[in-house]
Amino acid sequence: MSLFITDSNNVFGMSVQEAGLYNVKVIKAQVTKTKDRKLPMLTLDVEVIDGKYKGGQIRFQNLVWDDEDQEHLETSVKRFNTLVMAVGVQDGVAIDSLNQIAQGIQNKQLSVDVEWGNPNNKGQVYLEIRGYHPVNPDGSQPNGVKRPNAGQASPVNNQPQISNPFPNHSNDPFASSKGTIDVKDSDLPF
Repeated sequence: MSLFITDSNNVFGMSVQEAGLYNVKVIKAQVTKTKDRKLPMLTLDVEVIDGKYKGGQIRFQNLVWDDEDQEHLETSVKRFNTLVMAVGVQDGVAIDSLNQIAQGIQNKQLSVDVEWGNPNNKGQVYLEIRGYHPVNPDGSQPNGVKRPNAGQASPVNNQPQISNPFPNHSNDPFASSKGTIDVKDSDLPF
C-alpha cells in the first residue's frame, strides 16, 4: 500500500507569478507599528480565490495610519476607507480603531491590483498591493508581467553576480521508477 499519491494541487508554496488584478480573501490582518516612527500599521496577507493562481498568497502588505498633520490624516483616512469599502462596509459606519478594521476584514473577499515592487536590500522583488476594489465578477486577471529578473540574482552593493553553484538539471531521479520506489527496511534510519 502506498503512503500517498502525488498531487500538484496539494503543495505548499503556491505563489502568484504575475502582476494583475486578483480576487482575494483576507487570511491575516494584524495591527502593529512601523519600525522607525512607531506609527500604527495594518499588515495584511491575502490569498487568491480564483483563476490560475488560486491558493497563491500575497503577503506582508502594510497600510500605515499617519495623523502627523492634516494632509497625512486625510491620506490615511482615504487609504483605510478604500480598503473597508472594497470589502463591503456601507457608508456611515464609524470606524474606531485599526483593531476594529483588522477584525472586521478577516476572511472578507475583495479584489486587489498588484504590481512588482522595487528590489529590497537583498535584491529580491515581491508583489505589492496598489489598489483595493470590490470582488471582480469577471474573476482574477493576471496581466502577464512576471517578476523582474526572475531566477536571477541581482547585484547587491555593486558586487558582481555569482553563477548558481547548483545548476538546474532537469533529470528526474524518479522517472525510471515506473511509478514505484522500493526502499528496503535496512535503508531506513530507524
